[in-house]
Amino acid sequence: MRRRPGIAGLQNAAATRDQFRLVGENVAKVRTDVMKEQLATFRSQLEEFARKHKSDIRKNPIFRQQFHEMCAKVGVDPLASNKGVWAELLGIGDFYYELGCYTHFKLSCAFFWSWK
Repeated sequence: MRRRPGIAGLQNAAATRDQFRLVGENVAKVRTDVMKEQLATFRSQLEEFARKHKSDIRKNPIFRQQFHEMCAKVGVDPLASNKGVWAELLGIGDFYYELGCYTHFKLSCAFFWSWK
């Protein structure tokens, strides 16, 4: 007949569980730190891309659409607020103000010429 583990066996099992728990916590911490570092790098690269291609983003609607699609795929919404890093980098508030003025001007001209 086989003997069951005694107190020493139970203590060894508890020690093994504690060691696995510590290793798991360390792995989770390392993964979290790596993920934070990757996100910081990604954000800085995305900001650099936005700075570098600011004029293209503002002037070229196709490029702007592709930029917004790229941002949407990674969960970044540069249009979310007029305050913040994206408004500062891209001048989004200015762009949409200018777009509104331009649209208003075009509609006013079209309306004016339709009456003549």
